[in-house]
Amino acid sequence: MKRYGTAFVLALTLALVLAIFAACGISNNPKATKQSLEEKDYTVQAVIGDNDLDAQAQLDSLSDEMDITSGELVAMISATKGTTEQDVPENFIYIYYFKDGTVANRFWDANQTELNELKSTYKDADGFQVKKMGSVVYFGTKQAIMDAM
Repeated sequence: MKRYGTAFVLALTLALVLAIFAACGISNNPKATKQSLEEKDYTVQAVIGDNDLDAQAQLDSLSDEMDITSGELVAMISATKGTTEQDVPENFIYIYYFKDGTVANRFWDANQTELNELKSTYKDADGFQVKKMGSVVYFGTKQAIMDAM
């Protein structure tokens, strides 16, 4: 009986650890991310195609540039907060929400040159990161990424 109890506790611990890791990262819900950033005093611009034909048309117009097909980009968010002496945002983030992880992978692979150029362009930004998590690709300052989570 003791052996079953140990196995149960181990399985429960593993499930909790997986749940914690799954909770980390940018939300897969663009509306929730937008709200979170607005609550933290970011200036947010969002295009969310969720049953909005005009917004989806705007997203689809970017498809060719992004090496994806129409309907595969479902939302985009850009947010800034504060400015430096050169009128550059102190904290900023850009988030692209794709239909699924396969599309995000295709975008990631097809745009590696551009993504690497971003790293060199923003090398002086505080903790600048470019990441892909599931169906979301984002880049920005470390603080902005933490605020979006």
